[in-house]
Amino acid sequence: MANRPTALFELEDGQTPLDRDEATGLKLAWVATRSDLNDAEGANIVSSMRWGSRQSRAKKPMEVATEAFLRALHTRMFGDVWKWAGTFRQTERNIGVAPYQIAMQLRQLFDDAQAWRDFGFYSLDEQAARLHHKLTFIHPFPNGNGRCSRVMADLFLQLHGAEPFSWGPAPHGAPVRQQYLAAIRQADTGDMRQLLEFVRSR
Repeated sequence: MANRPTALFELEDGQTPLDRDEATGLKLAWVATRSDLNDAEGANIVSSMRWGSRQSRAKKPMEVATEAFLRALHTRMFGDVWKWAGTFRQTERNIGVAPYQIAMQLRQLFDDAQAWRDFGFYSLDEQAARLHHKLTFIHPFPNGNGRCSRVMADLFLQLHGAEPFSWGPAPHGAPVRQQYLAAIRQADTGDMRQLLEFVRSR
């Protein structure tokens, strides 16, 4: 389990590097390449979406924007594949805050999200987009942050009676991924316009 093939660590633009120590947390011995990993995680995510849909019908809206729900969602999305699913990362990354800042920054984000709702700051779409963007900026988990934060944003919208985001025009291939990354990088500067346009584009 410790000696994973090099192909497992090959990345596309914008993907989080997989720490070799964290890679020992992989539960599935048959996973040897990024393609294998994508297949395994994809199957896990499909089952987690059913759980998320049930939660969207059962939970009060702001209960989604909590550390406990974020951890539970990440565990549901990746727990069949990774032992560390739902656990905050302990190592530095090329993206994200320092590990010791993760819990503090999440608390600030979820407090902000509560204020957005209480005081009507931003449109509902912008609240969800800001929630997604800040979660990707914090990058709390070893991997799966983008996917988890997209699902969080969609559940936030559904809980408030809105349609989930399209996340760009179909099919969601490499060109669309580049548009998404460009929008995220623009949002890093404080300008949300490109991301808001992207998340509803078809």
